[in-house]
Amino acid sequence: MFELSEQDLRLLRKAVKEGKVVLLLGAGASATSLNGQRENVKQSRALANQLAEMGGFSPGEDSLADVVQAVMSRVGEAKIHALFKSEYTRTTPSNELKELLNYSWYRIYTWNIDDTLENIAHSVQRRRYFNGLRDQVADYEGIEYLHIIHLHGEALKPEHGFIFSSFDYNQRLNRNQHDWYRQAVVDYTAHVPVFIGSTLNEPILSAELDRARPSEQASLGTAFLITPDKLSEIKKAQYAARRIVVIEGALKDFVNWLKQTLPDANTPLEINRAENLFIDTIAKTKRINNFDLHAASFVILHTWRAAKAKADELRGVEQQQIARGFLEGGPVTFTIAASDIPVWLSATTDLYCALEASIESADRMFLVYGQSGSGKTTALLQSLLKYSRENESKVFYEIRGGVRSLRQALELILKIHEDEHVIVYLGDAFVFGDGLSEDVLSFPKGRITLVTSARTSEWRQHIERRVGGSTTAFEFQRFVASDFAALIERLLKYVPAPKFKRMTPKERLRKLAQSQEQLLIALKETTASTKFTNVITDEYEKIRDDSAKLVFLIVGIATLARVGISRAVVREVFNSLDALISFDEAILKLEGIVSENNDGRLVARHELYVRHIIENVARFNLIVDAIVEILRSFTKFEPPVVRSVNRLDALLFKFLLNHNFIGDMARRRNEVDEGLRVYRSFEIEFQLDGHFWLQYGQYQSMFGDLEQAMDSLKKSIAAYPENIFAVHALADLQLRVALERPSYDAMTVALLGEAVETLEGLHAEQRSGADFYPIVTLAERHIPVLIKHGQKKSARAAAQRYFNLIQAMSRTDSQINRVKERIFRYYTLGTWD
Repeated sequence: MFELSEQDLRLLRKAVKEGKVVLLLGAGASATSLNGQRENVKQSRALANQLAEMGGFSPGEDSLADVVQAVMSRVGEAKIHALFKSEYTRTTPSNELKELLNYSWYRIYTWNIDDTLENIAHSVQRRRYFNGLRDQVADYEGIEYLHIIHLHGEALKPEHGFIFSSFDYNQRLNRNQHDWYRQAVVDYTAHVPVFIGSTLNEPILSAELDRARPSEQASLGTAFLITPDKLSEIKKAQYAARRIVVIEGALKDFVNWLKQTLPDANTPLEINRAENLFIDTIAKTKRINNFDLHAASFVILHTWRAAKAKADELRGVEQQQIARGFLEGGPVTFTIAASDIPVWLSATTDLYCALEASIESADRMFLVYGQSGSGKTTALLQSLLKYSRENESKVFYEIRGGVRSLRQALELILKIHEDEHVIVYLGDAFVFGDGLSEDVLSFPKGRITLVTSARTSEWRQHIERRVGGSTTAFEFQRFVASDFAALIERLLKYVPAPKFKRMTPKERLRKLAQSQEQLLIALKETTASTKFTNVITDEYEKIRDDSAKLVFLIVGIATLARVGISRAVVREVFNSLDALISFDEAILKLEGIVSENNDGRLVARHELYVRHIIENVARFNLIVDAIVEILRSFTKFEPPVVRSVNRLDALLFKFLLNHNFIGDMARRRNEVDEGLRVYRSFEIEFQLDGHFWLQYGQYQSMFGDLEQAMDSLKKSIAAYPENIFAVHALADLQLRVALERPSYDAMTVALLGEAVETLEGLHAEQRSGADFYPIVTLAERHIPVLIKHGQKKSARAAAQRYFNLIQAMSRTDSQINRVKERIFRYYTLGTWD
């Protein structure tokens, strides 16, 4: 039907089938729909003529934008809005527009102000509508939901304004108020855009697309324009230069092509069934709604046979590249774990035995902890595959980190395994940290064993206090001498290292034994014949292009956050720069340094590599630039940001503002003011975000600006009163200020009274998910204030009270025990360290 090349036809068909098409609808898409008077919805020429007559002008060939601007000054806004309401509300959508929603789309953007899309009774996706002139950008919610965005306003909501005249366009551009347009460009470059009924004469879209191009001739990927207009050869050539494929036809022609190409509508369920074996399994036996479908899309069914089959497909150059990338710090996958690329270490045998015993005991959770770069994740995947091979009847799933609700995903798994014990792998306990305890305890013991991993520091400082009582923990140890021969064999096989190759076998063994570092560092130092830090510094310095270097820092910071960053966001950030190369060229320059992880997000090679660059090599102002630019991409979301984005982006946002992360770098570089630039850049944009003010205040407190810090923390509580971390931080700060005050006056007493009341209230609530103990803060801050100001009697009374409160606590750990001992020593001996 469409005159397209086979390549373009294949691209369009595949994108539609997978729900990866972004529709951008112009006036022509509504041309066959009816208005309230049962007439065809007016197109721009007819509307311009009617407006001209309303203003006392003769109809002509003037553009709609010019007519609106001229008539507005004569008849006023109210009359024009009344006309819009009459012509573009209570519409009856055409059959072809209705049939369009029998298919799944990534998003729909429309320049039309009519309500035709709202008046379609049925669609295969759940719809959410947004006014592009008022509503903030919403995070993509999965194929189950269809976001429909009115870029130029809605006739139903004239109070939010419209974009018609050149003045309207320029105002939006000058005020930088077109976040949904920017998102449209992000979607344009990440997916397959299809324009229907538009001339593409949209100044804001053109401006943003041009911003995304480093040169006029640069392509942003293939797009399709469906138009009934006969275009000139020059116009066609202009579109072709930008990889916009022109299809002569109207919406009805496109819908007919859809029905021929996909006779059965591509519902979200069918799209997910084709991509996910778990969803296909559920759909065969259970009714699944859109809420369950989203959670199910993050559940992956694994078997050792499937992983081994994929591993056996690795051959030649592809295998060499994957192996080298992995041995130099790239993310491990089940495919890699099933291959002969990683070594089965001595410590892996110990891990396997512990894992096997934990599963056989049907423990709620088995957690492996160890140092970054120790090989624990690889060993865990190898052990899971070995267990799967030796116990093929056991069902084995993975839940990806981006899932909104871990509990919902677990409940879905239990629905299809009502009488079985199943194994569920979570890639990183840190990602699920906040609600992990509740999720672990939400299912009956003996039904599921969660298997996961964590850094040693995270386990001991945070995770253990949440789930320690229901978890079997295993510490993964360093590689040993018996592992050397196999490790050397892999290095010789996959990593080009001439000096290492020329060594004798004994010299190679001695070289590997010399490194007392983690496995990853040891392997790199062995093959590079120099210190790990020197190798990493040299690799970074060899990135000659500044734009590519900034992309590395952006991805690197997200790697330190442990969640990576979506390619679309990196592209969005890159498009805002004055780069001389395209985004794809920048990524190409980082090949081997930047890759995708299991969640499809970009990560740098390994945290150990990135940490050295961030802490010791890259200029601090460039690091701050990268942080600021990523944070700028979050300003389009409704505050609090962490509730408006997915789990992984929420963790990234929190990390970017983390006062310890920024403050430690600022202290190391002696550039406190430069670190402040992160927070000062967003005082307006994030003014309603409690987490922003919390971190801002803690950064100020970190460097002794206590009065400003208290002001910031009060703003945090005002923005988000339920944030117990901000409430605790303010009380802690009040005690610090009280300690520094010169006398025990009314202000000091007031600060103490408010802080003590707050912290005792928090202690009484005993929130298990918190990473702090209010009673510890009270003991360690309040008592020394009283001692300093000569209130020894009150100090002893407070010590006795706090000791009793701690004694009554059901929870305990090293932090609690330490402060309890400190209080007891003061009460009995009168000494306070």
